[in-house]
Amino acid sequence: MIKILPCINLLRLNRPIGIFLLLWPTLWALWLSSNGMPDLRILGIFVTGVILTRSLGCAVNDLIDRNIDSKVLRTKNRPLVSKQISVNETLFIITALAILSFFLVFQLNTYAIKISCIALLFIFLYPFTKRFLPIPQAFLGVTFGMSILMVFASVQTQITFDAWLLFAANTFWVLAYDTHYGVVDIIDDKKIKVMSAALTFGKSTMKIIASCYLATFFLLIIIGILSSYSFLYFFSLSIALILAFINWKKCLSFDLKANFKAFISNNYVGFFIFVGFLSQS
Repeated sequence: MIKILPCINLLRLNRPIGIFLLLWPTLWALWLSSNGMPDLRILGIFVTGVILTRSLGCAVNDLIDRNIDSKVLRTKNRPLVSKQISVNETLFIITALAILSFFLVFQLNTYAIKISCIALLFIFLYPFTKRFLPIPQAFLGVTFGMSILMVFASVQTQITFDAWLLFAANTFWVLAYDTHYGVVDIIDDKKIKVMSAALTFGKSTMKIIASCYLATFFLLIIIGILSSYSFLYFFSLSIALILAFINWKKCLSFDLKANFKAFISNNYVGFFIFVGFLSQS
């Protein structure tokens, strides 16, 4: 019988920051694609789907990275590494989460189902990218963005231009905040020879993060202009941008704690961007 606490830790349900960082762009897409009036059934499917797929991604990541995690101070006590949960139990959990996720997806249209299959493939591929991709955070951004494409496929049965703009904005946003997170692990990553954006960018890391934030908000502004959004949308974006850069500025010295706090603070950045979309309802 699988123990509850190790299972919660495996799926990071005790650390829901990842759920929120995936949820906010999904909600942006729902409000944008439905002109501020999302169908409650679709909303429920995607909110539940975010929780399931983020949990699935964590389980898959820990299974594939269990040998690497044992060499990293931050991850050496994860349930698989510390033998609190077995490989077979993890495989059972992954299978169960995948089945539940597909049960949700099959309530959507064929287009969304096809995109979900690509998303599932990306979830399983992502943990391997740190072995061969110089910037695995970019791959994570694309993976997280699949929920945006699925929303538009479900609501509008097409991937519109503003959907791709939102997808690109989210990809830049993920690259920004996950590079903050990568700085926290930069010493261990260098030691065990896995790749990350922070290692690849080196001394230019903070400049790249700033550029990614600017690209994110530039694209969100374009979406607002094309959608004829009101002042409230742009005001909410301004709050989110100021918050992002206040925390970014604290990271210029590459302080590990500051970068972790900057990563966490992006939950509020995503929230205020959502408030912007919500204000147009």
